[in-house]
Amino acid sequence: MPFSLDDAFARANQLAVLGWLALILLPRWRGLSAALAGWLIPALLSLGYAVLIAVHWHDAKGGFSSLDSVAALFASKPLLLAGWVHYLAFDLFLGNWMLRRSQAEAIPHWLMLPVLLATFLFGPFGYLAYLLIEACFRLAREDRIARFQARLPGWLRDLEFEPRLTAAACAMAALAVPTALAWLIDVRQFHGVDTWIKPLKFEISVAVYLLTLAVVLPLAGERFRASWAGRYIVWPVIVPIILEVLYIAWRASRLEASHYNRDDWLGIALYAVMGIGAVIFTVAPGLLAYGLARRDAAPMPEIVRWSLVVGLALTCVFGLASGAILSSSPSGHYVGAVPQAHPTIPFLGWSLTVGDLRVAHFLGLHALQIIPAVGLALRLATRRSRLGLLALATVSAAYAAVTATALVAALQGRPLLGFG
Repeated sequence: MPFSLDDAFARANQLAVLGWLALILLPRWRGLSAALAGWLIPALLSLGYAVLIAVHWHDAKGGFSSLDSVAALFASKPLLLAGWVHYLAFDLFLGNWMLRRSQAEAIPHWLMLPVLLATFLFGPFGYLAYLLIEACFRLAREDRIARFQARLPGWLRDLEFEPRLTAAACAMAALAVPTALAWLIDVRQFHGVDTWIKPLKFEISVAVYLLTLAVVLPLAGERFRASWAGRYIVWPVIVPIILEVLYIAWRASRLEASHYNRDDWLGIALYAVMGIGAVIFTVAPGLLAYGLARRDAAPMPEIVRWSLVVGLALTCVFGLASGAILSSSPSGHYVGAVPQAHPTIPFLGWSLTVGDLRVAHFLGLHALQIIPAVGLALRLATRRSRLGLLALATVSAAYAAVTATALVAALQGRPLLGFG
């Protein structure tokens, strides 16, 4: 008895799942997984596609000249099945190609698992994810960083870039491109804010954060980098921070909250996991501050050293403190009665009417860039070490006071520094 279309749909799905399981569970069994996913199952699916087209194409209405024509074409159930089988065949073939290429590039299989899953579900999305991962591994492994440094101004050429943190920073910067495009074309809003604004802000901030750590970590010296504290600043920072950004983007695509999501047990659990991850990567600047304060750190002007130490320490302290207050706030990042439509700072979204805990959190997290920038400017402006250190101490104390004032003002329900 011939298969019905629904039977054919089920069998095609089963064949495709068998191929994907071979890629995921048996990646090193090239004779089996490559045969199944690389040619046997795609060939069988292609054969089924060819039969469907040969039998049902003569009844086709529509075509490929316009979107309406394509919609009319796929109004035919047999041709819709043919289109589905087309996706199954070529997505599986692509998955096998990416896996073999990843093995040649020595990319860990655990990192390929989400890529293969994304390719199975969303085809081109998984392919883009793989290209990004491969580019990051090549950046971290080859001499591209050295060639980039050679093009920098003379006073920057002595800097080193930790390759894994640099690659992760580049990945975040690359993710900001499709997010920005989504922001430009997607008119949806979540709680009155464009839905893609939040992941875009996080991607930019994380890219700057990781690149800062990539530049500063080599200055801490070889012994510190080889210690557990130095190793902590690489993968224990990269993994949770990237997963957090991906989770925020996923929630944004669904018009759902990532932070303060208490709609169901999954939202509550994932929000708790986000909090743990945030603590993990916010501790890193504190450890790096210790590494730079050690006697075996790389030689550098004292004002530059202490600007780095202070900036990293402030980021750790204020980042953890403001983050703890933010996560425990029952009403979210706003404090006070929020009007229906209240003015905010463009892009950043900080309230100009009620208390907003994000102001102090931003200032705290970015002290590791702002204070060292001040220290470098003071180094260039004055050659007197004692005067520069005194000015640095004054600026650092003022910065800490401003951050603390912003936090207290927000807790009291007042905007910005309490002057708004």
